[in-house]
Amino acid sequence: MTGLNSVETKQGLSTFIGTITEVAILEADFGRATLKMSLQNRCEEIDAIFEPGSQGDPLPDISWGAVQLVFEPLQSSAGEPVTGCKLNRLNSLDTLDHLPGSHLARPDLVDDAETWVRTCPIPVLRQFTWQVLGRPDIGIPFFRARASADHHHAFLGGLAEHSLAVAKLTLQALPNMDDRETWLCAIAGLMHDIGKIRCFDENGKTGAGFVLRHEQWTLEILAEALAWLDRQWPDGALAIRYLLSSQVTQEGHRPLLPGVMAIAYADRMNSALQVRAKAFSERPHWQRFAKTQGVGPPSRFWLPHRVSL
Repeated sequence: MTGLNSVETKQGLSTFIGTITEVAILEADFGRATLKMSLQNRCEEIDAIFEPGSQGDPLPDISWGAVQLVFEPLQSSAGEPVTGCKLNRLNSLDTLDHLPGSHLARPDLVDDAETWVRTCPIPVLRQFTWQVLGRPDIGIPFFRARASADHHHAFLGGLAEHSLAVAKLTLQALPNMDDRETWLCAIAGLMHDIGKIRCFDENGKTGAGFVLRHEQWTLEILAEALAWLDRQWPDGALAIRYLLSSQVTQEGHRPLLPGVMAIAYADRMNSALQVRAKAFSERPHWQRFAKTQGVGPPSRFWLPHRVSL
């Protein structure tokens, strides 16, 4: 056990909420098994010896997502796995703290994203966001992936940095609108490139990214959370689908939401600003023109001479 961040319950038990990162079978006999597991959250890690409650119970694995480990306070020396555990899967989340810190390229971006989402005044949209980014199989690659192969934000954590910037710019670009619609568009802006978690990893573009565009992956990745939102706010779920699929539908084919234009503006603006900053960072300070190289839309930039303030 490393730096356990546990909470003691009224029954004298401790709890640890995190993500299962490793599972190994220590013993197996007639359908029963004893497992050794590692669990981790944003700050700390714990090892546990776990026995399923009865024969036939599903064995936990790394696909379980967020879990709560309940155990008796550790009596042995530090570093020993905890025993006598109970494991609960968590389906309702209001934080990203359970994501494993060692798997995140930019933990600071998780803090920034969580802080920003908490400013959303629409509870159902906050919960929708936790249901998406709180799933380790989505949240971990979202905070690790690049936003492109060799154009804008082409570095680890670039996807999350770009997506959060687009969400904030979208919010700023929609003044004098009802908060519900404005935040629908902003949350859609946060999710607009989430399909890229199938298209890029730490090594660059994936095979799936060569076969399908990221727009084609987006709604599939969001399907479970959108099905939940359908039951809470049907028009909200429909609007997010429209906002995220407008790039692959014919113009004028469906009713237009102004948020479509805001997301497109925010996406292009943030991409251009990052590419321009990178282009000029590689040139002498006196140079006023720069052109990017490599894969991606060609970009030519000008920096006007400054005037004294």
